[in-house]
Amino acid sequence: MKKKIALSIAGSDPSSGAGIQADLKSFSFLGLHGTTVVTCITSQNTQRVKKIHKLPVEIIENQIDVLFEDFNIDAVKTGMLYDEEIIKCVAKKISEYKLTPVVDPVMIATSGDLLSQNTFVNSFKKYLLPKTFMLTANIPEACELTGIRINSIKDFKKNCQKLHSFGPKYVLIKGGHLDTKNAIDILYDSKNFYEFSLPRIPNKKAHGSGCTLSAIITGLLALGETPVEAVRKAKYIIWDMINQGYIPGKGSDILNHSCEMIMPSTFPNNKYFDVWFELKNAIQKLVSILPPTFVPEVGMNFAYAVKNAQKLQGICAVNGRIFKTKDKTMICGNIDFGSSKHVASVVLAAMSVDKNVRSAANICYSKNIVELCKKVGFSIGSFDRKNEPINAISTMEWGTKHAISKLGFVPDVIYDTGDIGKEPMIRVLGNNPEDVLSKLKKLLKKYEK
Repeated sequence: MKKKIALSIAGSDPSSGAGIQADLKSFSFLGLHGTTVVTCITSQNTQRVKKIHKLPVEIIENQIDVLFEDFNIDAVKTGMLYDEEIIKCVAKKISEYKLTPVVDPVMIATSGDLLSQNTFVNSFKKYLLPKTFMLTANIPEACELTGIRINSIKDFKKNCQKLHSFGPKYVLIKGGHLDTKNAIDILYDSKNFYEFSLPRIPNKKAHGSGCTLSAIITGLLALGETPVEAVRKAKYIIWDMINQGYIPGKGSDILNHSCEMIMPSTFPNNKYFDVWFELKNAIQKLVSILPPTFVPEVGMNFAYAVKNAQKLQGICAVNGRIFKTKDKTMICGNIDFGSSKHVASVVLAAMSVDKNVRSAANICYSKNIVELCKKVGFSIGSFDRKNEPINAISTMEWGTKHAISKLGFVPDVIYDTGDIGKEPMIRVLGNNPEDVLSKLKKLLKKYEK
C-alpha cells in the first residue's frame, strides 16, 4: 500500500511533546509516512529549554536534498528555523523544489523560553512568507510579525490582512491567547474570513499544540483536503488530543496523539458538539465501571440525540460497538452522528412520546437483571418480537413504541426476550447520558451485593 509522504523541517524536542517528534506522531496519526529535516537540536523538557544547538546550514541543505532524491513528498511544513541563516537556506530549497509549505512561525516555547534569535522576524517576512502556502500563527507570533495588537476579532482580521500582504496564500491566526468564551481561530484567503470555534479546555498548557496543529493541517492537505476543510478538521482533532492530553513529567501537559476516540471532522453547530462531548464523557466512565457480564454478545451501544431530533443523523452513538473481553469492557470505534440504527431507533421512538428522553444504552438480558431493575425501583416496559407486524419498518421503533403505549409513559427500562436468531436485550433510557449512566450505576450497585 502506497502512503502519502509529509515532511517536517523543524527543531528536535527530546521530550517528544513538540518539534519534529510531535510532527512525526501527527503524520502517523493520519496514516502518512513522515520524514524530517532537523534544523536545531534543543535540550528541553516539559518545564524549560536549557540549550539550543543550531545545525550547520550545509547539513540542513544535505538533509533536504537527500530526501528529495528518494521521495515524492506530498506536503511540507516548517517549524523552528531559529535565525536568518536557516530561514534563507530553507527558503532557497523551497524555491528550488517548488514547494508550497505550511509555515509555523515558531518563536517561543510553551515554557516561555525563546526559540528564535533577533534576526528572525525581518528575515522571516522577507525570505519565507512570500513562499508560504499557509501561515499558522498564534496571537503573540502574529503581533510580533505585524506590530498590530490583538484585543478583539476585528484586530484578528486586521492582522490576517496584514500578514497576507507579506505573501502567504492563506493566513491562520489561532485564538488561544484571546480572552473569549470559546477558542476562536480565523483563516483568511484574501477574500473570505472563516471562523472556527470550540469551547476552551481548562487547566491545559498543551506543550506542542502549535506544532501538532500545523502538522495535522499539512497531513490533511497531503490527503487531498481543501485548505478550509483541513483547518476545520485539524481544529477538532487537536481539541480532542488536548482534551485527552497527559502529564509525562513535572511541567506542561502534552497532547495525546494516540487518543482512542477522535472527534468527528465537523459539526453542524455547537449543539452537536455538546451532545458529542457529553456522550463521550459518559461512555468513557461507563467502560471503566461496567463488568463484561453486562455486555450483550452482539455488543453494546450508547446513544444521545440533539434536541428535537427526528432522524438517525441527529443521534450520536458509537460507530462500532462497546465489546467485552474475558476480563474487561472496551470501546471499538469512534463516536459520531448517524452511527447507530438499533439504539438510535429506541431513542427516536421514545422522543416521539417524550421529547426529553434523548438517551439510551442496551445491556444484556437476564431474568436476574430484570428483577434487579424492579428492586432498584425502575419503571419497566417490554415487548414480544413475535407480535411485530409484518409491515413494521424497524423492530426497535415498533417495540419501543409498543412498550410505551402499554404503559402510557416512557419507562426507565424496556426489554424483550428475543426470538430465533435475535438476542434478548434490555435498554436503559434517560434524559441524557449522565441520567442513563446514573441508572446503570444504581443497577451495578445492587448487582454487586
